[in-house]
Amino acid sequence: MPNVRQTSLIASPSYKTNEWLDNILVSYDGYLTRAAQLYANGHDLKDPQLSRIYGDFHGFPPTILTSGTRDLFLSNTVRTHRKLRQAAVEAVLEVFEGISHGQYLVPEAPETKEAFAEITRFLDAHLGK
Repeated sequence: MPNVRQTSLIASPSYKTNEWLDNILVSYDGYLTRAAQLYANGHDLKDPQLSRIYGDFHGFPPTILTSGTRDLFLSNTVRTHRKLRQAAVEAVLEVFEGISHGQYLVPEAPETKEAFAEITRFLDAHLGK
């Protein structure tokens, strides 16, 4: 099996640049590497069945992606947004300053209200009221 960290760094620069800045995920080394290997169960991590970023996005519904400038997965989120747009899928990318992975879900964070307002607007526009 390929070295997960080495493969991931090529695909996702934020694994390195946001390492130790993301106070939720912290680092791809350790737990996340082992979790990815366990999830893959010996399969190639670039298999589209395991990681959609390596698949075809044509025909996907409108999509909203939310991340933060300190998110370990920021680069993957941006790559996903670009692939959606290249497949002619309406896609919105929301990136919050100074936020780690999923931190906009913390009830006390001021960005939580803004993130959910954006998500609500997006869903209202695409699903109706």
